[in-house]
Amino acid sequence: MRITGTVVHGDGRGHGLGFPTANLQVSELSCPDGVYAAWVRLAAESSWREATVSIGDNPTFDDVTDTRVECHIHDFSGDLYGAMATIVLVGLIREMRAFGDVAGLIEGTAADLLISRRMLSASPPPTPCAESAGDCVEPGLE
Repeated sequence: MRITGTVVHGDGRGHGLGFPTANLQVSELSCPDGVYAAWVRLAAESSWREATVSIGDNPTFDDVTDTRVECHIHDFSGDLYGAMATIVLVGLIREMRAFGDVAGLIEGTAADLLISRRMLSASPPPTPCAESAGDCVEPGLE
């Protein structure tokens, strides 16, 4: 599945927890909530980067009721606000769930990243799409 959106400001929790995220504003979303291994490409770049993506309402925090797309780009730091990003989901790591406390969330997120890296090492990044043909060969959830 492919998700495209603009990077917008979030609550800043990911950065505070040690896992900064690019929060995407998307117009439509048709995949189940969960944590996914994914490839992400920023509009200004030609190559794909490894990422772990959370889609859902952040159940550990009671003040989040809307569905969010939060993309932690592995080994990346920088300001992405306003940038367009495309995410290709490769596989579900786990369903969304609430953790008992912030320490549990940090531990769970670290485990998610290890699983994501392993999944992505076995799944090549998407190949470029032919503009005229519109055909894309990409890994992910079909």
